[in-house]
Amino acid sequence: MTRKGGRLSEHKFIVDCMHGKLARKMRLYGFDTLYDVKFDDSKVIEIAKLEGRTVITSDEALIERAKSEKLQVIWVPLDNELPRMIKIFETLKILPKIDPKRSRCPNCNSPLAIVKKKDVKDVPENVLKRKRVFYKCTGCGKIYWYGSHWKKIREFEKTLKRMLRELGEGRKNEFKR
Repeated sequence: MTRKGGRLSEHKFIVDCMHGKLARKMRLYGFDTLYDVKFDDSKVIEIAKLEGRTVITSDEALIERAKSEKLQVIWVPLDNELPRMIKIFETLKILPKIDPKRSRCPNCNSPLAIVKKKDVKDVPENVLKRKRVFYKCTGCGKIYWYGSHWKKIREFEKTLKRMLRELGEGRKNEFKR
């Protein structure tokens, strides 16, 4: 298992090839999460050992290999994102909170930085007119803003928090914020 609580920046993960969507979602929550569909189990183990990352997987064989190498591992169900994210946040004993200032690029895992509107390029003109705040990936350069998808992201987060609180009721260890 991983350390409990603490700052998101303290948690570093590597996600196996079955969970690309999960890796992208974790990056939105600020987790340093490596993922590459080309990583086989040996590569996942190698990187986890080298960089001190927790392995996230549904693969029983990979779990056993990670444990034999004394690596931290979180088993997640082969389900949709919600049960997987519940498992991760429950293991870490923290409540989810998306903060774009701490989010990482869902595509490349690099940190995001606020960028001045005048420096924003390659976004639709109507977005430039309507939006004031933009974030730029420090790695791949992709631009992000609060768009129509933001409501779905917030609803997911709200559901995730509610379910985690329900799981945490009656337990000694409350989830940390």
